[in-house]
Parts: sequence; C-alpha cells; structure tokens
Amino acid sequence: MKKWILGISLVVVVIVIGFFVNVYFQAVKPLNSAEKTAISDAKQKANLVSTDQFYQYNGNHAYSVVVGKQKGGSKVAVWIPLDKKEKVTTIKWADGISKKVALNKLMEKKTPNKILGIRLGMKDDVPVWEISFLDKTKKLNYFYVDFLKTSNHSTLIENI
Repeated sequence: MKKWILGISLVVVVIVIGFFVNVYFQAVKPLNSAEKTAISDAKQKANLVSTDQFYQYNGNHAYSVVVGKQKGGSKVAVWIPLDKKEKVTTIKWADGISKKVALNKLMEKKTPNKILGIRLGMKDDVPVWEISFLDKTKKLNYFYVDFLKTSNHSTLIENI
C-alpha cells in the first residue's frame, strides 16, 4: 500500500513540475520572439555582426534595444520601435553613458531601497536609461537619465 501511495505521489509531483515548466516557457516565449526579431532587424538596419545585450522598453511607445558591434568593430546601441512607421535610432556606445554612471546619477539624487531594473529606452524621442526602484516606503519609482554624454538631464517619476 505504501508503494502505491509513494508511486502516485511521485507521478503527481512530476505532473505538477511539468505543468509549471510549461507555463514558464509559454510566458517567456513572447520575449524570446521579440528578442530574435529585434536582433534580426538590428543586423539588417544597423549592420550589426554580433549582439551583447537586449532590452525591451514599454513607455509611451514600445522599443526593443539591441547593443552590439558593427562590421568595423564599433559598439552601438540600436533602438527599434515596435511601430514600424517610426525610425530606427543607432548611437555609438562611446557617445553614451554606462549603466553604472546612470545608476550613480540616481544615487546622487535619491536613496533607493531596492533597484528593480535598469534598461535602455526612448522617452520623448530621447535615448535614456530607465531605472525602476522602490523607495523607503516601498513605492515604485522611475528615474530617467539621458543616454547621451552631451546631455546632463535626468527625470524622476515618483510613487507610482
């Protein structure tokens, strides 16, 4: 009798694990598809030969951002709008600030309790680093830092 209970329990556990694995793969499928499409578009429109990073940004307009190297070896970031009527933006990586510098700009102005994510995006046609974080009261905040070194602008959207 104990062998039956153990056998049935094992089958149930395997089925439950299989179910959750399937749910996970179904959940990440759209993101993986978006990444493949964005990389393909970046290779075609910005002549990338390799890619390093991928970001999905959903602000007023949705963008996929691919960071990679072009044929000459120069590293670039490519903003690909979801709306195909909008233009693709390509900027040399050396002309922008790093993720670390963007995070330091946040730390100069705020004391976040927990950083949730840092991603490249496009806000009002300006390439930005978007930093999402929780403040001390556990409220969601967004901090935007212009990606281009020539700009020194940052915006905070608090308590969402």
